[in-house]
Amino acid sequence: MSIQYSWPTLIDTGTGAGIVALYNDAIEHTDVIGYQKPLDKAEGEALIADLQDALQRGGTALMVISDGDQCIGMVLLSSSEMPNCRHIATLSKGIIRSDYQKRGIVRDAFLSISDYCDANNHTLIMLDVRENSRPHKLWQSLGFTEYGRVADYARVDGVSHPGVYMQQTTAALRARLTANSYSSAFLPPEEFKLKLRHELESRITMTHPIVKKILDGTPHWDLLRSVTLQGYQLTKHFLEYIETLYHHCPRGVHKKRLLLNMYEEETGRFSKTDNHVVLMENFIRAIDVKDAERDAAMPLPATRALIDYRMDLVRNRHTFHMGAAAVMVASEGQNLETAAGEARHELLPRIYNLAESDLQFFSVHQKEDVGHVAEGISLVADICTTPTMQQEALETVRKTCDLFYGMYEGMHQAYAA
Repeated sequence: MSIQYSWPTLIDTGTGAGIVALYNDAIEHTDVIGYQKPLDKAEGEALIADLQDALQRGGTALMVISDGDQCIGMVLLSSSEMPNCRHIATLSKGIIRSDYQKRGIVRDAFLSISDYCDANNHTLIMLDVRENSRPHKLWQSLGFTEYGRVADYARVDGVSHPGVYMQQTTAALRARLTANSYSSAFLPPEEFKLKLRHELESRITMTHPIVKKILDGTPHWDLLRSVTLQGYQLTKHFLEYIETLYHHCPRGVHKKRLLLNMYEEETGRFSKTDNHVVLMENFIRAIDVKDAERDAAMPLPATRALIDYRMDLVRNRHTFHMGAAAVMVASEGQNLETAAGEARHELLPRIYNLAESDLQFFSVHQKEDVGHVAEGISLVADICTTPTMQQEALETVRKTCDLFYGMYEGMHQAYAA
C-alpha cells in the first residue's frame, strides 16, 4: 500500500469520478454523509462542478488521498474571507473509502492537513458532527473538544439527531499525532481510554483482500479452510494468555473479571454453549475439515509471530500492561469487526450454507467481546501509571493489530503460492 496525499487545485476527470465514487461508497455504508441515496450521473457531475467552482473562487481546499491511480479518500477544508477569521480552517467533509478504513490512514491524513494549515497560517481547526456517531468518537480520540451543540442537527428517516461543534489548534493536533513513545505527558484516564480504542479501531483485518475474497458472496471453500486452520492456531493459545494474565494481575476487580473470562473460555457456561476451542473445532468440522487434518496443521511464520509476540508479553510480569493491551484490547477487539455492518457469523451462513449452530464460536465472541474489550481498556488504563507505560500500551495495541493484518498477508501469500 503506497498512499499519497495531495492538494489539487483542479479536478481532472479521473479524480472527479473517484470523488463521486467515494461519496456513493460513504452513502452506502453510513448515514452521516448527508445524502439518503447514491448520486446518479447528473448529480455527480453537479457535485464536481460545484466543487471545482469553489476551488477556483478560493477559500476551499481539497485533499485527495490516493493508492496508485485509485482515489481512496478526500478532505474538504474551508476558510473565511473575513480578515479577523482567516486563522480558522473548517473541516467540512472527510471520507475514506470503506475498504481502506481502519488501516492507519487517518494519522497521516491529519499530518498532511496540519502541514497545509501551517503553510496557510490556519492555527485553529473547527468541525461539526452528529453526536455519538463514529466520526464523533474519532474526532474525540484525536483531541478535538466540544465548544457548542445543536439539538436538531440532522434528521434521518424522520428522527432528529443532536450535533456537536468541535475545535482544536493545529499545534495541539500535530503534537498528538507525533507524540509516540517519547511523549512525557501523562494522559488523563478517559483520554487514554479513547486513544486505546482509537488504536484498535484504526486498523482492521476484515479489509484484507483474503478476508474480502472469502466473504465476496461466492464460496471459496479451500481458502476458507486454509484461513480457518490458521485461526485455529490462535484459538488454541487464547486460554493460556488469559490464565497467565490472571496469574500476574493484582488483586481486585480486574482479576475477578479475568477469572470470569477464563471460566467462560473453559466451560461456555455464561453463553450456554461449550468450551471455546470446542466451538472452533465444531466450525472446522462444519466446513468439512477432518480432525486429523486439523491437528496436523501448523502455524505459518506470520501466524507464529503473532502467537509468540503475545505470549512473550503475558509471561513477563514486567510487561503485564503490554500483555493486557495485546490480548484484552487488540486481540479481543478483532472479533468486533464487521464488513458493511455485518459480522462474520452473519455473512458466512448465506455464502457457505452453514447452520447457526456451526457458527457459535463467532456469534458468542461477537457478543461477549464487546464487554471484554471495555474491561480490557479499563484494566490497561488503571495499571498504566506513567507516561511511558501508557505509550508502551498504545504501541502494543498498534503492533498487535498490525501483526493480525500480517497474519492474513502471510495466509494470502501461502495460498497464492
